[in-house]
Amino acid sequence: MLKSLIMTKTTKRITFYSAVTVFLALSYVISLYAQGYRYNFSERRFVRTGAIYLKVNTDADVFLNNKLIGRTTFLGNSYLINNLLPGLYDIRLSKNDFYQWQKKISVEEGLVNEFSRILLLSNNKENAELLKEEITKLLYPKIAVPKVTLLPTGTIKPSVSPEPVKIGRFFIKNKTLYKNLEPKAEKISDNVVGFSLSDDENKLIWWSANELWVLWLKDADYQPYKKENDRELITRFSAKIKTATWFRGGDHIVVDLGNAQERVYNIVEIDKKGGINIVEI
Repeated sequence: MLKSLIMTKTTKRITFYSAVTVFLALSYVISLYAQGYRYNFSERRFVRTGAIYLKVNTDADVFLNNKLIGRTTFLGNSYLINNLLPGLYDIRLSKNDFYQWQKKISVEEGLVNEFSRILLLSNNKENAELLKEEITKLLYPKIAVPKVTLLPTGTIKPSVSPEPVKIGRFFIKNKTLYKNLEPKAEKISDNVVGFSLSDDENKLIWWSANELWVLWLKDADYQPYKKENDRELITRFSAKIKTATWFRGGDHIVVDLGNAQERVYNIVEIDKKGGINIVEI
């Protein structure tokens, strides 16, 4: 009887301490989950999760690794994908009659990877024509004919205004791009064909025959964070760049890669994280 009673007390004590241990363990796990931690089975440890924030100019479906997970909110057209384990994710934004936007985005522990300047463009026939008109006016705002050249046949060849050689404190001399006026001019790059200053004067683009570059004139307060005087090669084209300028703000560039017979417009985003989206119009 006494032995049975002792065993009962021991059993109760073991049960009590086991319950306390389980409770503390569960509380710890719940606390970790509440703080954004998840168990990574491949690494066999708890890791802090990350997130991806998307903000688009229109509503769109959001795909994660080719699986539809939601739609951007009606107000603000934004979407937050949280509780993601560190790693690479395929993200795609899609909408009927619009060009897709997609990237392979790296998520890091405890960080939010932000894409707040996403631009989706309509590709239906009517809107495509309007878009081409908008681009043409941007690239060629003053298609002037200051003089004419008589061809051997007697026909008239119009002369189009050349690329600007000076805008504000930036100018081209002997195919070299400078900032500030002489004699204190600072060289930016050689073999420059043309350049364009963003409307807010925060960024400058320039291009050679095939390369497109961006220079940040002020610190960027949104991702991808850039410091003043940072510069980056955005992309190289196989075709020759005819001209370029900023498109709908300071985060996209429109480039004419056409020839004498046809204009081929490309709209290029300058955020290269996860790959670069280029839409050919």
